[in-house]
Amino acid sequence: MNTRRDFLKLAGYGAVGAALFPRVGSAAGQVSQGLESASAQAAADKHGKPRRPNIVFILADDLGFESLGCYGGVTYKGLGPVKTPNLDAMAKGGLLFKQCFACPVCSPARSEALTGKYNFRVGFRRILSQPGVVDRLDHKAHPTVAQRLKESGYVTALVGKWHLGPPFTKGKEIEEIPKSADADTDYPHPRDCGFDRQCIFSGGHLGTYGEPKPGQYTPELLQQWTLRFLDSRKDKPEPFFIYYASPIPHGPLFPTPLNPDGKRDKVRGDLSNYPYLVEYLDQQVGELLARLTTLGLRENTLVMFAGDNGSYGVTTQMRDGREVTGGKGSPADTGAWVPLLASWPGVVPAGSVYEGLVDFTDLLPTCLELAGATPHAGVDGVSFAPQLAGQPGQPREWVFVLGGDRWYARETKWKLNNTRQLLDVSNSPYAETLVKPQDDTPASKAARSRLQAVLYKLNPGKGEARTKRQK
Repeated sequence: MNTRRDFLKLAGYGAVGAALFPRVGSAAGQVSQGLESASAQAAADKHGKPRRPNIVFILADDLGFESLGCYGGVTYKGLGPVKTPNLDAMAKGGLLFKQCFACPVCSPARSEALTGKYNFRVGFRRILSQPGVVDRLDHKAHPTVAQRLKESGYVTALVGKWHLGPPFTKGKEIEEIPKSADADTDYPHPRDCGFDRQCIFSGGHLGTYGEPKPGQYTPELLQQWTLRFLDSRKDKPEPFFIYYASPIPHGPLFPTPLNPDGKRDKVRGDLSNYPYLVEYLDQQVGELLARLTTLGLRENTLVMFAGDNGSYGVTTQMRDGREVTGGKGSPADTGAWVPLLASWPGVVPAGSVYEGLVDFTDLLPTCLELAGATPHAGVDGVSFAPQLAGQPGQPREWVFVLGGDRWYARETKWKLNNTRQLLDVSNSPYAETLVKPQDDTPASKAARSRLQAVLYKLNPGKGEARTKRQK
C-alpha cells in the first residue's frame, strides 16, 4: 500500500512534504498517525520506490450531485427514496468534493475530463454530431490522460459510452452495443486516444439497455467486462487506469434487473425507473470496490466517481427539506454541478469534505501528478492531488462552464455569464439572484470586475463566432 508520506513524494513534495503542510481536521490526524507507522516496504515496489497508484474513474451519465444520499438527497419527488449506500460509504471512507462543476451536457464534459482543456478549445461546445462540433477528438493536438498515462507506463482501459468520436453510425447505434463481456471492441479512435483495451458502444445514445436479465442487460455486460479487466491486473507490476463511462442513469429510463417488471415506454422509458437505475449503478460501484479488495488492489487504487452533467427531469427532496431539480442542458448551476467522490484507503482521509471549487479540466493534471508526470502545455486544469491527502494544494479561484453558446465563470459566491449578468450564487442550488450594475455593492462590483477579466482572458466567444460561420 502507499502511505501518506509516499503520496507526498509522488505529488512532488519530497521527504519533508508531511512537515511542510499542516494536517487538516481530526480525521486526517487520526489517519496520518496510522500511516506514519505503516511499513515503508509494504508501500514500495521491488526497487524500493513508492508505487504509483492504479486509477479508476467512474463517470455516471446524467447524475447531478443532489441524486446521492451523501450530498443530502433523501427522496426523488413522487418516485421513491434515494438508495445509494455504496456511494455514501465511499464518501464516508474518503473525500467528498462539495463544489465540482462539469458541463451542462455529455460530450463537452467528457472532452474536458480527458484532455484537461475547456471544451471550446477542443471542438466540443456541444454534443457529438451536432452542427459545428468536430467529428472526433484530435488526440494529436489534444493529448488525453490515457495517452499521457500510457507514456508513463500505465495499462489503460476504456469501458462504456465513448461519445467523443467514432464509432458513430447514424441509425446503427444499437448494432454497435457490445453483446458480450468476454471480448474487447477494437475501434481505432479510442485506441489512438491512448486506450490499450476497450469495451464501448457508439457515440450516440444507448437507445436500449437490452432486457433486464442476466447476460442481456448492457450495463451488466459493461460491468462484467470491467471486473474481468481488474482480475487480469492481479499481481501485475504495471499500474492501470480505467475510464469507466457508465451509460446510466441516462435515458431511455427502462426497467433494470432490480425492477424487471417496471413501466417501459418503447422510446423514452418511464421516470418511475429512475430510482432503480441509480440504485443499480450504486450496487455496481460497490461490487467494483469489493472486487478490488478481493484482488488485493484496493489499498493502492484511487477510485473517483463523478457525474458528467446535471440530472434530467427529476426533482430531489433534500435532507434540509428543500428541493433541487436537475438542470441538464441549463446554464443554471444545476446543469453542471455534479458529485465527485474520491477513495484511496490510507491516503485520502476518511470522512473528509473539500469545500473548494474544482472542475472537470482538473482530472488530467491530477492523474498525471499522481503518476509522476508533468502536464503538457495548454492544460487549463489545476491538480487537486494534494487535496486528496488533506493538504491545501492550489485552490481554484474560479471554475468555467460552457454549453453551446452559453457560458459562465463562477466563484464560490458569484458567477458572471456570457450576457454579462452577475448572479449571487451564495444560496445556489436553491436560488441564483441577479445583481444589476446599478445595484452593485462594493463586493459585487469587485466580483464583476474579477470574473469579467477571467472571461476576457479565456475568450470563449471567439471560437463560437468561428463555429457559427462554419454552419
